[in-house]
Amino acid sequence: MRLAESTRSWVTVLTDAMMFVIGSVAMLAAPAYFILQPWAVSKLTGGWRKAALLPLIPAFPLVLWCAYALADQSNLWPVPFLLFAPFGTFYLAILLVAAQMRALRNGN
Repeated sequence: MRLAESTRSWVTVLTDAMMFVIGSVAMLAAPAYFILQPWAVSKLTGGWRKAALLPLIPAFPLVLWCAYALADQSNLWPVPFLLFAPFGTFYLAILLVAAQMRALRNGN
């Protein structure tokens, strides 16, 4: 009986910590995307720059939709972009790391 209570308590703490980390990453993804997108486009060249421009294909219409929803006084106006932002941020972060690793491997 005592073991089950201590295990349940430990799992609850672990779950709370994991949800805090996931929530924090999701909330920071939107500002990080707005920082990473122009930075990646300005720092990368050639095919890497074209790859950095790819997230703008869904991001631009989403920003327009969010602006329209805000103008229409919707209380859920940022939700579409907030759902997209973690994927766009993750993509750009992976792209920047891959480009840096390629440059280091080629001796640049």
